[in-house]
Amino acid sequence: MLAAAACIGIQAFFVKVAGREIHPVALAFLRFAASYALMRAAMTAGWVAVRPVNRRILWIRGVLGGIGSLLLFLSVTHTRLSNAVVLFYTYPVFSALMTRLIHGAALSLAVAGAFAASFVGVYLIVQPSFDTVASGDVFALLAALTAGGAIVSLKVSRATETVWTVFHYYNIAGMLVTAPFLIAYWTTPTVQSLPVLLAVLVFSILGQLGTTYAYRYTTAVEGGVLSMFGAVVGSGLGIGLLEEPPTPSFLLGASIVVLGGVYLTVRGSEQPAHR
Repeated sequence: MLAAAACIGIQAFFVKVAGREIHPVALAFLRFAASYALMRAAMTAGWVAVRPVNRRILWIRGVLGGIGSLLLFLSVTHTRLSNAVVLFYTYPVFSALMTRLIHGAALSLAVAGAFAASFVGVYLIVQPSFDTVASGDVFALLAALTAGGAIVSLKVSRATETVWTVFHYYNIAGMLVTAPFLIAYWTTPTVQSLPVLLAVLVFSILGQLGTTYAYRYTTAVEGGVLSMFGAVVGSGLGIGLLEEPPTPSFLLGASIVVLGGVYLTVRGSEQPAHR
């Protein structure tokens, strides 16, 4: 899970670089299409098998994941990389809240306080005003919301589906989500952009397959906590390589968001045991 989280953080860095020449909608579609093509080739060669059991949960996970990925790409290209990645990693907060609602768990004062603290962290990162809220920050929070739902459905799907089946449906759903926007936002990649585009594809596949595989062999709490490493990697690349200033407000907000996500994930894992 640590390796998968690192790959997702690295992927975000290359999306930021590729986004200078390729529109994020086209970039997201190419990522899904290339992954789908590789899966079809592997299936034809007999290297992997796709045998869906619960198609409904596969489509739910695929559509939510596809929307979340598209929003993340839009976010990365419309705000600071460090902002986009840390705000995206509020998804464990949304995942924990959704899980509690599904199980009918009461919202204790401590958990409510952790939710509130997480959004204080978001406020410190975004520092909103009526004329300065970056659209990328909004995209990142929407991506986190949909990713939270995708993670909840992923945990359910991994009870019956193989990693290849989940990944295959995710790619199909992602293409369906992004394709309608290509009419307005298609960008033909240049030869110079191909190495960066390949890096986006490679780290995307490694991150998605790694996350899907890990959730079969880690508990929800372990997966949720370890996945926060992606926020550290992504924001570190933004600060270190893209020279994004690590302001005190950002560092404090990022720390609160990560710690809040870890706390809520841990508390969320305790609830089923008391029921």
